[in-house]
Amino acid sequence: MHITNRIGFTTKAWGDVDEGFKAGKKLKKKDIKRGKFLAGDLQVAYDKLMDNGITFIDTSENYGLVSRPKSLSAEQILFQCMDTNVDSSPIIGSTMSNPWKSVVQGTGVRFGRSAILKTIEASAERLGTSAIDVYQVPSKMFYVGAPKTVASALCMAMDQGLIKNVGVSGMSKSRMSSFNKKLNSIGSYSLTSNQFEFSLVNRKAFKSGLISACKSLGIIPVARNPLGNGLASGVWSATNPTGGEVSKKQPFDFKTLDKYTTLHDMLATVQMKVQKRLEKENNALKDRRDRYGGAPMNTEVSTTQIAINYVVAKGCVPMPSVKNPKEADELIGCLGWSLLDDEVKMLDDAADMSDKGVVV
Repeated sequence: MHITNRIGFTTKAWGDVDEGFKAGKKLKKKDIKRGKFLAGDLQVAYDKLMDNGITFIDTSENYGLVSRPKSLSAEQILFQCMDTNVDSSPIIGSTMSNPWKSVVQGTGVRFGRSAILKTIEASAERLGTSAIDVYQVPSKMFYVGAPKTVASALCMAMDQGLIKNVGVSGMSKSRMSSFNKKLNSIGSYSLTSNQFEFSLVNRKAFKSGLISACKSLGIIPVARNPLGNGLASGVWSATNPTGGEVSKKQPFDFKTLDKYTTLHDMLATVQMKVQKRLEKENNALKDRRDRYGGAPMNTEVSTTQIAINYVVAKGCVPMPSVKNPKEADELIGCLGWSLLDDEVKMLDDAADMSDKGVVV
């Protein structure tokens, strides 16, 4: 499975009223100030991302579940986006919900191959597709059913054409390797991806060797929450706790922000360094663009984009949340450039100091 530009996005907030989703076609001014968004906003964001080659999408039966009766869960909205934009070619990764939570009405914990197959069929139906590009099962699934049963069910789904690839979520190195062998022995299939948390404020996957283990097995490491709920973005800091929006609630306390002062300061330093470098490169290519055409590269780099491209530099596919056109533009701004080794090291060193609680 090839992921264009090595960047994707998640629909985790789609249809979720707690995340600001609102049914309808129009927002009031107060709703806009509160960060509310509509299905129409998601369509515009989706179109922008598809047009710019960010086509890998994370979704789940559990995202926006409260809006499913109105056909506005994440999977259902995603189907509407694809149905409206018939020229788009997304790569859909749908994740089975935590089997220990009765999140899917009337099902509860699901055991056995037939239950897993029915779950996959239901997601495919909501997505309006005959085959999901990659179906991901959470690591907690292996506490309710033997790994062999889960592997067998996924191999059956592959054989029947319900899914094209198998992925997992939150799986350790040893369990990932073992499960990959089970897929291979049962159906001659291999694990395609492993999705786990990774960001500048949560680098366990890199330090533990999970990312390198994925690469050695040919498994795509997919990073969920690459902005650490916003803490890794540099938007909020000890000197700017509201992110510049006084009317909104402060998302992090001063103790937390103070701990990451060194990292946030370095994000700003690297931002300026990258911006100057890109401006220089952009000017150097001006004559070539004048002669052969082409758009100038993005030189208005943000700390959020630095944090996302840090995840790319570490070998992962970041999946930040996108819920409006502005966030889509922010993600598109990550394309066309990358961090240099010394810039990555600067961020790593600052993150190490913040992890230790050292403020300079």
